Amino acid sequence: MTDEKPKAGLDPDGIPPEEAAERLAVSPKSIWEWLRQGKLKGVRAGRLWRIRERDLEAFLDPVLHTLEKAPEDDEPLTEEDKKAVAEAEKAIAQGKTKPWEQVKREMGL
Repeated sequence: MTDEKPKAGLDPDGIPPEEAAERLAVSPKSIWEWLRQGKLKGVRAGRLWRIRERDLEAFLDPVLHTLEKAPEDDEPLTEEDKKAVAEAEKAIAQGKTKPWEQVKREMGL
């Protein structure tokens, strides 16, 4: 067993791009491209990259992380809003929905 020290500037807890690619079932080339484009955060020292778990999670679920930072909604739903939500949920469950393109056409978008 070797006691290999991490290179200066590298996160010892981070994973290499190859492991991230394996976890995401994509090619390492995709991971490197996302790192270069800044879509996926990573730490670079020379030619070596490491990706922290939290950065990989943020890449996988940007909506979740955006919502975590969003302010709390301090206005409760009105009875009318609650009724509209219930009706929408019922329509969705029954498959009574319209394609988004149709909705946009009807709204003139």
